[in-house]
Amino acid sequence: SSGTVTFEGHNVHAEYASLRSRIGMVPQDDVVHGQLTVKQALMYAAELRLPPDTTKDDREQVVARVLEELEMSKHLETRVDKLSGGQRKRASVALELLTGPSLLILDEPTSGLDPALDRQVMTMLRQLADAGRVVLVVTHSLTYLDVCDQVLLLAPGGKTAFCGPPSQIGPAMGTTNWADIFSTVADDPDGAQSRYLARTGPPPPAPPVQQPAELGDPAHTSLFRQFSTIARRQMRLIVSDRGYFIFLALLPFIMGSLSMSVPGDVGFGFPNPMGNAPNEPGQILVLLNVGAVFMGTALTIRDLIGERAIFRREQAVGLSTSAYLLAKVCVYTVFAVVQSAIVAIIVLIGKGGPTQGAVALGKPGLELFADVALTCVASAMLGLALSAIAKSNEQIMPLLVVAVMSQLVFSGGMIPVTDRVGLDQMSWATPARWGFAASASTVDLIKLVPGPLTPKDRHWHHTPGAWWFDVGMLVVISICYVGFVRWKIRLPRG
Repeated sequence: SSGTVTFEGHNVHAEYASLRSRIGMVPQDDVVHGQLTVKQALMYAAELRLPPDTTKDDREQVVARVLEELEMSKHLETRVDKLSGGQRKRASVALELLTGPSLLILDEPTSGLDPALDRQVMTMLRQLADAGRVVLVVTHSLTYLDVCDQVLLLAPGGKTAFCGPPSQIGPAMGTTNWADIFSTVADDPDGAQSRYLARTGPPPPAPPVQQPAELGDPAHTSLFRQFSTIARRQMRLIVSDRGYFIFLALLPFIMGSLSMSVPGDVGFGFPNPMGNAPNEPGQILVLLNVGAVFMGTALTIRDLIGERAIFRREQAVGLSTSAYLLAKVCVYTVFAVVQSAIVAIIVLIGKGGPTQGAVALGKPGLELFADVALTCVASAMLGLALSAIAKSNEQIMPLLVVAVMSQLVFSGGMIPVTDRVGLDQMSWATPARWGFAASASTVDLIKLVPGPLTPKDRHWHHTPGAWWFDVGMLVVISICYVGFVRWKIRLPRG
């Protein structure tokens, strides 16, 4: 079948950019961040959805008006995850009411709610309709259909089995028992449609085409403003999730302390080949490298899957995918660099700095920090890529374990991968490979630990060329990960 969808005389698909502020869509999943308060969530949404010349005071007035209409004013400073199911649904509706739509569409708004909350939501929707909006509800909850003006019952295949006031369902269908009605309609969709047409006659002809009113140019929020809003919101989300934030704050201290557990007292000096720690520099680098990989991947791996429904809705109302992704990349880069600085400082204080001098940045301690930071940032981009391909939150932990354990192998610090067919080639796509190579180049690991304990990897040479190549590869794979995420979360065309 084929056809067109029009709203107020305008083709919805062809003119969606201009119509999106007039049509509100509330999906089944909650589209409000649970870590934010109701006011914070709505203010960030108002920045993204309202015209760019709207002042902060005007946005606050719009938010206050919407919450008052939905009887949510007393929950202004309440975190969304502390609201009841019905209140969270109201918060999702509030997002759509910010732009004052004349059509509001809701997909299963009462799904998962108890009968009392079901009634609250349906009563709220009745009030919104009485205020002059068209409210369209897709639902399988039949208890409170009497609050609707019209009920449309669709048989399998999209065939109309009934359309009319709720009071006419019994006379038209021969029963008010919905189990019997559903069974009859499902068993014979064509018969249900034929009986409907026999009762109502053929559909009336389409109304004459009239020149629709001009919609004007759609409001467009600049990419910079979208970037700024998403970046500030992302910072707020991280800080507001107290358990997660404490974990992120403690993690670099834990990773740095683990590096201190390596036996020996020469740090990045020449170890005694016959002593109890003949590979002390290499072991420190392995723990630094694994710590950077774990910190970066854990920082971002749950991000995109956790707010996929929210992003899809914001994307549909004009959020730029590039601005959204770039904001996250910048925020997580800052966090990764700060975490790396803490780890590097702990190791430099406890074990001392590289003794062979820097190869590119002048100061060996600064160069070692750069190695750790770039590895952590690249791992954060890998975490975003894994989050983009995850189908559910349950897949996050297995993906994290596989990512960290595989890179423990591919780094080359514990298990040689140099010139090993298959392993060497696969390792090129991992941050651990190039992060370890860069740090090995900085400390001159081949010179410090000669012999069978250290592979003769050309990427580990204590030369500017080798170090810049390693760093360049970290940058390249980071860009590739971000490019993959951009492709994965793009708005599908068509």
